Amino acid sequence: MKEVEGITRERFEREVVPAYAPVVMRGVAAHWPLVAQGRAGLEPCLQYLMGFDGGQPVDAVLARPEPTRAFTYRPGLDGFNFTLDKRPYAALFEQLWRYSHFPEPPALAAQSALVSDALSGLEQANAMPLLDAAVPARIWIGNRATVPAHFDDSHNIACVAVGRRRFTLLPPQCAPLLYLGPPDYAPTAAPMSVVPDLHTTDRTRFPLVADALAHAVVAELEPGDAIYIPPLWFHQVQSLAPHLNILMNYWWRPLAAPQRPDDLHLAALRLAMLALRHLPDGEREGWRALFGHYVFGARGEGLAHIPEGQRHLFGDIDVAADAALREDLLSRLKR
Repeated sequence: MKEVEGITRERFEREVVPAYAPVVMRGVAAHWPLVAQGRAGLEPCLQYLMGFDGGQPVDAVLARPEPTRAFTYRPGLDGFNFTLDKRPYAALFEQLWRYSHFPEPPALAAQSALVSDALSGLEQANAMPLLDAAVPARIWIGNRATVPAHFDDSHNIACVAVGRRRFTLLPPQCAPLLYLGPPDYAPTAAPMSVVPDLHTTDRTRFPLVADALAHAVVAELEPGDAIYIPPLWFHQVQSLAPHLNILMNYWWRPLAAPQRPDDLHLAALRLAMLALRHLPDGEREGWRALFGHYVFGARGEGLAHIPEGQRHLFGDIDVAADAALREDLLSRLKR
């Protein structure tokens, strides 16, 4: 995986984001107080975090200490292999401290909590220099565990503050090789592979994983390091330190149209699956060709035959046109 040091915001925006490839950015957060507290040890770090805790319950997942330590599907895909509940950070931290004395504790994590809500002030004390302050931070706190390969539809900077993490990234074109679960039924909000760990899986059961890994890039991040993950890139994330791993991440997207967030991608995917599932193969292939043109192909010289002011959905749309299109789609869905 490509690595850079001394990255600036200007260089990040000019070189990293447009390339649509993952990049490890060493030392981006080496100056964070949270990184220093993590180096001091588990107890000083947890005490530091308690200074920001407002007592709000956060989502916590707990799984048995299986070899992969993955938060994933049960073997029959009829549920998930973890329990989910809400608890205050004080209870989570006490449990992590107790588990630090176990030779092989259960996998425990509080994932994707909004920092501004759960640990008010921590975000300002540990600011991300590559993004606007308006991009919210989320925090992931737990012991050793694995999040199987999945994708997000947002840009992502993930910064290791405490412990170590191994990231395995694969381009979207690897989707047919990753044994993906249903997009509307996954252990998290993100569509996910049913393979608990790409590196240790049973190749007789999942033979295509070897082909997928031929396209993978892997990196291990130390405290203060960050990684940029482009939208739709699959990523498996392994928290490697035995007792405490903390990550802060930042998801963002540009505006799709004035005053409207860019938030329809997964909804469009599911709607297309619902709309086309019943059609015969020949017609489905026809729609594949039309999607290739209307959604992905028609741009630049391919639109030269249409005056710029008459391109409608092929071109730029204003707030009123955007709202009218959404209203038309909603009315069709309600029939």
